[in-house]
Amino acid sequence: MNLSQEVNEILSNAYQEARQRKHEYLTPEHVLYAALHFEYTRDVISECGADPDEIRAHVDDHLKENVPTVHRGDPQQSLGFQNIVERAIFHCESAGKEEVAVGDILVSLFDEEQSFGAYFLKRAGIKRLALLEVISHGLPQSEQDPDTFGEEEDDEDEQPIATGDPSDEKRSRKRRNDPLEQFTTDLTEVARKGRLEPLVGRQDILERTIQVLCRRLKNNPVHLGEPGVGKTAITEGLAQRIAADDVPDVLKGFRVFALDMGAIMAGTRYRGDFEERMKAVMKRLESEERAILFIDEIHTIVGAGGTAGGGSIEASNLLKPALAAGRLRCIGATTHDEYRRYFERDRALSRRFQKIDVPEPSVGETVEILKGLKSRYEAFHNVRYSDEALELA
Repeated sequence: MNLSQEVNEILSNAYQEARQRKHEYLTPEHVLYAALHFEYTRDVISECGADPDEIRAHVDDHLKENVPTVHRGDPQQSLGFQNIVERAIFHCESAGKEEVAVGDILVSLFDEEQSFGAYFLKRAGIKRLALLEVISHGLPQSEQDPDTFGEEEDDEDEQPIATGDPSDEKRSRKRRNDPLEQFTTDLTEVARKGRLEPLVGRQDILERTIQVLCRRLKNNPVHLGEPGVGKTAITEGLAQRIAADDVPDVLKGFRVFALDMGAIMAGTRYRGDFEERMKAVMKRLESEERAILFIDEIHTIVGAGGTAGGGSIEASNLLKPALAAGRLRCIGATTHDEYRRYFERDRALSRRFQKIDVPEPSVGETVEILKGLKSRYEAFHNVRYSDEALELA
């Protein structure tokens, strides 16, 4: 496994720093001190909400006061130093990378929990999840090397425009560090903005869903039906009812968060990445108190994480404690076949849910659904549909 030019420079500078200070050992703190002289490291630290100069000052004080010195000989590699390099190499090999980058060294250093280097990073308020997100998704364009511009597509809807206002940057950083912003969609907020399709018909299923959610125990509905019958639309209809304050008092003020499993799985290169992201989402949801988690294709959480980034804990095992304690309500959606094949086998999970069948709509119901959506399609296609055409369709 090759080390990038920057990593080689950092390790070489760390060695020279230890040698110049006549230190007996080459430690993780020497690596961190050398890395903090690189602009990339400083940008990553800043993006995580910490002050790189302050961290470097603390590391410098530590190296002056706490590291043993010798009068002769070269510094020897400490176990912590070896762990950092070996762990970074292992993760890169597992991820199929060709070389170890500075970001890999930073994550590995953060994972050396018994080191002062990791302590200084954590004391500065840096979270592992935030560090992973910044490294995995890259720095904002203004902080990247000019040669890297244009390598990633811009998303004008998601990336705020840089204004230079410190308050804007703070809000932007807070949003990136919020697991709910990163890995879920607030359907209730989307409904308030009028961006959800109206739920036409299916009121009996929606009322049954609301009834289950209002229970004291086993208040987690799971919608079972074939693909395309409108399982997701039921939850979107619930979000619209909540946004309109048209729900029982028990559910007023709730927010419905749709979990984006693809976003959670994406970029899980390091061992424990998936587990850490999922835990962060669960912790934030529980802190919301009045939150409902919606998981489409809920059968995928049984086994999810077992291979992601080398993780060993399934998403279902992270969900069970919150459901068992009643700290979170959850809505699931899947097919009958996938429910039996995967979900039902996890008895501890499936018994927390109440099954609700979502059958195919009848011909009459289908016509009513088409009539309810007719105006939207007429406006979009600039055409007119007669009731006879809808019935023939």
